[in-house]
Amino acid sequence: MHNKIDIKIQASKIYLTLSVFIYCLGLFATWYYFYTLWLSIIFSGLLSLWLLYFLPKSVNLTHPNSIVKMVLDKNRLTIEKNNHSIQQSLVFYPAYQSRFLIIINVGKESVVIFKDALASQSLSQLNRYFNTKTTI
Repeated sequence: MHNKIDIKIQASKIYLTLSVFIYCLGLFATWYYFYTLWLSIIFSGLLSLWLLYFLPKSVNLTHPNSIVKMVLDKNRLTIEKNNHSIQQSLVFYPAYQSRFLIIINVGKESVVIFKDALASQSLSQLNRYFNTKTTI
């Protein structure tokens, strides 16, 4: 059951939706809870800068540290980032599993994979891999 699983990661619409919701919540809080006009304008400008500059990099996976490919082998997890760096880890485990996302702890880092971010495989294949790994 422990075959090599090659996963290509693409942009996630769920992550985009959550990010825009958090942006709108921050914008609402800025204008509702700040009682000075200038402070609201400054924070709105900073939030808009984040929306225009940082959000497209993280959603479209163009940031150099964005994970674009993962390979799960029997005892090894190999992560390839957008800057073509490769990180291999022998210690990894799922911190959270559901139908919509899986969070994998790799050392001190966490890799969050949404359901619609997988290009070729389904999330259930990853869940089966981790479920069979923990029962053996």
